[in-house]
Amino acid sequence: MDTINQQVKQNRYRTWFVMSGFTILIAIIGFLIGCIFANQNDYFDIMIPIYTMLGFLAGAAIYSVIVYMSVTNILMRSSKAVQLQESDDPQLFNIVSDLAMVANIPMPDIYLMDDPAPNAFATGRDPKHAAVAVTSGLRKMMDREELEGVLAHEVSHIKNYDIRVSSITVALTTFIAGAGATLIILGVSLMRGGNWMGFFGGNDRDNDSKSSSYFWLAVLGFGFIIWIGGWIIRIIGVPIAQIMQFAVSRQRESLADVSGVNLTRDPQGLIDALTLLKDDTTPTSNPAAKGAALYINEPVTKQGRTPFLVKMFDTHPPLDERIARLKRLLGEN
Repeated sequence: MDTINQQVKQNRYRTWFVMSGFTILIAIIGFLIGCIFANQNDYFDIMIPIYTMLGFLAGAAIYSVIVYMSVTNILMRSSKAVQLQESDDPQLFNIVSDLAMVANIPMPDIYLMDDPAPNAFATGRDPKHAAVAVTSGLRKMMDREELEGVLAHEVSHIKNYDIRVSSITVALTTFIAGAGATLIILGVSLMRGGNWMGFFGGNDRDNDSKSSSYFWLAVLGFGFIIWIGGWIIRIIGVPIAQIMQFAVSRQRESLADVSGVNLTRDPQGLIDALTLLKDDTTPTSNPAAKGAALYINEPVTKQGRTPFLVKMFDTHPPLDERIARLKRLLGEN
């Protein structure tokens, strides 16, 4: 069965596709922001948006490398997960160790999220720098066979380099969100500075004071434009980036189910685990976690709802569909 080799090859192409898509998105954002400042005395200076675009691309490259190298720490902090030692949970370590051996990958780090909702995810740059996290709810709910099915699913994400694609998308999405937030904060700071300095400068009537007032009025206007640009990124750029991030998630879940069964040779364990997850309605205590799109099951908020963007863009195939596919595998065996 060459499904696994095909998946690894697909993920290599998908990595380049995602990187290209984000690069184009960041370039467009940088260019549009530059267009705001390109009108010089009724003349549109095309070099300004080009330089702004190049600056955004350079910033994204530097920031993304930094985030990519530390993506595990970022996602685990966001998920409020703590790293476990073997003495903390010998059975959990034994299961992951056996699966890693069968998958022929290094032993990943193991984390525990203090969350009553049953869930799990894998992350990292590559199999040599990978980690698996499970919630306390998942650990309490499932027996060994069911837990092995879930962990095989997550180890498959590591073996098949799904985690590399996820790490890149997390890095670039956080850059775009951070760029929008930075411009908003900078715009507010400039508007406050221009407003106060312009107000005090306007008390004098000499020419120097008037020139100073005009200068601070210009600062106020510049801050407003920066503020608007930041909100454009937050309202338009961030959702587009999240759509691109979520678009990768759907197919990877179904493929990881099949890959996980190849590791355990027992579809029933994952079937039972997914059935438990389907029937569970425990709300997550951390719906805003950056790793939510990577979870084996869609998280549910305290209001009993799936987070809007996760639901809107179908980041996970329906559990019934995944269970039916695994039952077909079980029938073939």
